[in-house]
Amino acid sequence: MPTQGSSNESEHDPQLDELRKILFGEENQHITGAIRQDARQIVSDVFSEALKDRQDRDGSVKKVMTPLVDKSVEYSVANRKEQFVGYLYPIVGSVVRKSVTAFLTEFIERTNQLLENSLTIKGLTWRVKARQAGVPYANYVASQTFNYRVEQVFLIHRETGLLLNSLAYNQQSSADADLISSMLTAINDFVSDSFKPNADGNEQGLDIVKTDDFTLVLKAGPRAVLVAAVTGNMPQRVADQLQLTIEEIHTLYEGPLADFNGDTSAFADCDQQLTDCLVSELKDQATGKKSKPWMAWCILILLAFGTSFYAYKLWLVQGYVNQIQALNQEPGIMLIRAKRDGIQEVKLDVLRDPDAQPISTWLAAHEIPAEAISLTEKRFLSLESQIIHARLRALLSNYPGIALASDGKTLTGELTQQQYHALSADLSQLPGVTDPKTLLAPIQISDKQTLELGAKDSAMTLIKLKISLINSTYVEFASNSTQLSPQAEQSLASLASHAKALLSLAGQAQLDVSFIIIGASDAKGSQSYNEVLSIKRAQTVKVTLQEYGLPSDKLNAIGIGIIDVPDAGNGARKVLFNVITTQASRSNG
Repeated sequence: MPTQGSSNESEHDPQLDELRKILFGEENQHITGAIRQDARQIVSDVFSEALKDRQDRDGSVKKVMTPLVDKSVEYSVANRKEQFVGYLYPIVGSVVRKSVTAFLTEFIERTNQLLENSLTIKGLTWRVKARQAGVPYANYVASQTFNYRVEQVFLIHRETGLLLNSLAYNQQSSADADLISSMLTAINDFVSDSFKPNADGNEQGLDIVKTDDFTLVLKAGPRAVLVAAVTGNMPQRVADQLQLTIEEIHTLYEGPLADFNGDTSAFADCDQQLTDCLVSELKDQATGKKSKPWMAWCILILLAFGTSFYAYKLWLVQGYVNQIQALNQEPGIMLIRAKRDGIQEVKLDVLRDPDAQPISTWLAAHEIPAEAISLTEKRFLSLESQIIHARLRALLSNYPGIALASDGKTLTGELTQQQYHALSADLSQLPGVTDPKTLLAPIQISDKQTLELGAKDSAMTLIKLKISLINSTYVEFASNSTQLSPQAEQSLASLASHAKALLSLAGQAQLDVSFIIIGASDAKGSQSYNEVLSIKRAQTVKVTLQEYGLPSDKLNAIGIGIIDVPDAGNGARKVLFNVITTQASRSNG
């Protein structure tokens, strides 16, 4: 029987070595070549069975293939979008529905959990106890809800202490910054100080590090360390799972771990292995009556009531706004703005003729409470026929014998000569009345012959009064400006009424009347410039008076330049008026 020594000698027999070289080749190339010829067929015959056997044995096929499939899909989406969309189109509707369903289910579950844990007596008690213990509320809830839970796992390179990858329970790689910082500090110290050989050459290290908030469980391999942060009472199977995972990582990432140079991108796909370590176990729920989140229900009821009240007030105020739009159809009223201001008030801006219906009366007629309206009212002169008739009726109340005809275009009745001239003067000043003679034509004069001289004297008195009134009128301008202010336009509107009345009276008294418009400026600026400026101001006033109905041949605009009066101040920037009367020439009959 050959001994052990004889067998070793036969293995290194030069003749046998030479025979092997002849049969197999110098580098076994004869066998390798023969295998390579049929390698594809050999592998294809056992490929599926081999993958299944390996997956059944340790599940590593799925973990290796998952990141490869993810990268392939990512490449297809980035570079072949149209084809990829075409492939997914038939199922995208079903995927969206399932995704929405899953989202709603998760949302309801999370909302229910939030209500139970936050808006109940139990939840409030937990918050107080968490504050007393000086721990985050989320950690305290986890300790009360779970027997244990792996909050986060870290994969650390053993030699350098660098973090290769990490995974949290909530699938976010970046959890609380303080927690991660403290963990990494402890781990780096552990890697630097704990994994050092003893004097006898054996390595020493810790398996568990306990803190106030969690337990660090460490499983060391030849080239990497797996660390898990666990809350609660950890069973032995957690440590066993960590051991299996670190061994699997060493098997799958042996090359990157051996050649690690600080680049952690090679370990980005080990999430599948780290996910297996994120395990937890809920506590058994008490069989007693489940607490009701009555506080949450009270808050929800109050919110519903408040929302309903707000919606009702909003609807009510918006209804007022819609009703107020009809105000624009009222004669003598122009609606500028009707806008809701919150849920209590409507801001209302209008222009109203003094003879139009009061806004408060209109609001009351439409059952809109006055306290809900913030009214800003400005006056303007309306030329609508209803408003003109209202002005006429108000004026005719001073003349009991006169009435407005049914056609609204003439007056009927009888007046004395003096009353006739007074009414004619009043009508000429009434806004909207453009032809007083037509209105007065049907009126009968009771004392035309006996009081003719007195009527003429009365007319002259009125003429002198109008002339005095016009001569005392002036309009002011801003510095270096020819634009009329709103106050100046209002003064010119009144002056135009008086001027038209004067023209009417002068015609009856057989007088010719013309108006001199005198523009002036202050002493600022050069004399030549101020002369031009004063003429422009006079021309501006002349054009405005023409727009109000005065004949242009009766208006004469001149500029006198600077009024150098020291005490005049801003009063020198104005336009003055002067009325010139002459006896009208009579044509021979």
